[in-house]
Amino acid sequence: MTHSLHRKGKEEALQSDYVILAMRAAGIHDKTPEEKEIAREKLLRIGEILGQHKPTNIMKPLLQRFSPAITASFDNVDVIKEVLQTLKQEDLGLSIVASGLLSEIQRVAKEVGLKPHSVHLSLGVFGNKKMEILPSEEILEVTTQCGHHCVSPQSVQHYVKLIKNGKINIEEAAQALAKPCVCGIVNPTRVRQVLHKLM
Repeated sequence: MTHSLHRKGKEEALQSDYVILAMRAAGIHDKTPEEKEIAREKLLRIGEILGQHKPTNIMKPLLQRFSPAITASFDNVDVIKEVLQTLKQEDLGLSIVASGLLSEIQRVAKEVGLKPHSVHLSLGVFGNKKMEILPSEEILEVTTQCGHHCVSPQSVQHYVKLIKNGKINIEEAAQALAKPCVCGIVNPTRVRQVLHKLM
């Protein structure tokens, strides 16, 4: 899933950062209005399953009703395993993507009895990476969580300033930074960790 593929951070930080995406296939699940409606109902069921496993963030409910995909973030790989087990049991016939540390995703997929169809890797950032052009690594750890770049470096800096001035706490700032990501893949648990480092 390319829009969750470029998350920055060290391995220990990424151990609390996972994303699940479910998507209907264009040209397969939408050939007729009836097939499209069936796929939509299946996606909504997947959204229920994701919601039952206490995600740290999840796609906004209104968007779930109309989107060809459902997404959520989690901070525990054991929960990812439970989600995959449930989705395997229900066998809804839609594509499921699990994003996170490759070693952990491969391990839980094997334990659940799933064989990944494909693996996508990020090769990093190329080009001019001077610090006056790119934000700091810590800020990138927050902004790269939103694949549509709805969380700007300026927003992170703004909330850091508010925290330092005692106008907001870290929990409130993490929730506020995650809010613009309508896909629900910004993980407030990771955002809190980064904000602690920026204090």
